[in-house]
Amino acid sequence: MTQSPQSPDITREIKDFYRNRATSNPYATSPDSNLRELEIEFISRYVGEHQRVLDVGCGNGYSTLCFATKVDSDFTGVDFVPEMIPAAEALKGQFALRGKVEFQVGDVTRLDFDESAFDTVISQRCLLNLPSRERQWHALSEVARVLKPGGHYLMLEGTLQGLEKLNRARTRVGLEPIPEADAKTNWFSNKFDEDELVQKIPSLFSRIEAIHRFGTYYFLSRVVHPLLVAPEQPRYDAPINSIARKIALQIPDFEGMGHVALWVLQK
Repeated sequence: MTQSPQSPDITREIKDFYRNRATSNPYATSPDSNLRELEIEFISRYVGEHQRVLDVGCGNGYSTLCFATKVDSDFTGVDFVPEMIPAAEALKGQFALRGKVEFQVGDVTRLDFDESAFDTVISQRCLLNLPSRERQWHALSEVARVLKPGGHYLMLEGTLQGLEKLNRARTRVGLEPIPEADAKTNWFSNKFDEDELVQKIPSLFSRIEAIHRFGTYYFLSRVVHPLLVAPEQPRYDAPINSIARKIALQIPDFEGMGHVALWVLQK
């Protein structure tokens, strides 16, 4: 792509990219299943019983439905790709739910909900699909608006610093850097600068309660694994990635490296 992130065509093309992935395959939008399950496990630790929970950028609803199997709360999943909603409804029948779940089309920059409507808001790789920092800040303000005082925003999004740390490790052992975006699996990725994010958060939220990073998983799956199988290409479903996931559940971080981090923000 030669267009800048500010191009008006970018949003349409991002939508088209995900429209083609609107299926009931649980990992349609996130092919690294072990990483996805690891992220769901950590997010679930902050989702309580009898809450109203909003999952923005829910995709085909897989994560939302996983959360609803764990707690008896009311979940609303919204996504800006209309085709994702019937895919989510089709997937819904495959889960034994404790909570109630509904899906609808929605835009994180224009949330159609009242102020303080939710106890918890979740995003997984949603805001990184917004094509400018200005729109990302606006999305954060919308999340804060619909979140109750004392509520939590569970923000699992990409950061530039995490990717840079991972790529430094890869480069030291002769591996190519991982690009910010990948044409096959992650066509567009507007990652946050953590310094900018830390400066912005106090204007919208009362505190950063925790930051969970997945450096152990990234190191084993993105550094050790490629070295073990070279010159063959690493696979997301390789046994070492399953082992990496088990280790990362107990020892989550290593050197703060990796594409994404879970920021737990309290309003």
